[in-house]
Amino acid sequence: MNRSLIAAVTVLAAGSFALTACGGSDAEPKATTGGDAAVKVDGKDLPGLDLGSVTCVKSGGRITIGSAAIGGQQGVGIVLSDATPPKVESLGIVFDGTALAVAPGAGKADVKVDGSRYTVTGEAQGASMSNPAAGLVTKSFEVAVTCK
Repeated sequence: MNRSLIAAVTVLAAGSFALTACGGSDAEPKATTGGDAAVKVDGKDLPGLDLGSVTCVKSGGRITIGSAAIGGQQGVGIVLSDATPPKVESLGIVFDGTALAVAPGAGKADVKVDGSRYTVTGEAQGASMSNPAAGLVTKSFEVAVTCK
């Protein structure tokens, strides 16, 4: 059961990030790059994240935020509702070989907005990518992103 939940949560978070950027409304998506980001998991900086690649896309009633990894080791993707206040629909973070996610039924997250800066905090759940049978893990996180 835990293995199925872990796989579903990880796929959902990654898939939501990719699909949200692709569609949903008649309006042209508004994409920005070059914002800044700070990502912490369990109070530690997320190493290997390309902070210069922060991308924000507003489309289809959603805000999709992502940053690429340097060397393919780490990554972050977040899908927020474009509402007042926004809500986290899904979040995926790869940290130290662990795939972490927030999605319906897994983890929890809150969003604070200050102008164009989004701060998402909470607890994500997931598993080791090299040993998913080791069980479910929960880690605290904080992602602060400025979308230009």
